[in-house]
Amino acid sequence: MPTKNKRFSVQYGVGSTKYLVNFHDGVKRHGDGSDFFDVRIFKNKKKLKDFITSLVKDGYERAS
Repeated sequence: MPTKNKRFSVQYGVGSTKYLVNFHDGVKRHGDGSDFFDVRIFKNKKKLKDFITSLVKDGYERAS
């Protein structure tokens, strides 16, 4: 199975969470073979922006 690109998405206002980032490194898989997304939660925009910048530097692309 070919490796998919590193990718991430941002969600706003999920439950009591302000900013939620889902990201997949192109490698991790669930037992059934589906992609495993890691999750980071943020309370302020500065930390969110810093994390997104670090993801982009590591080669992640924003998913549409």
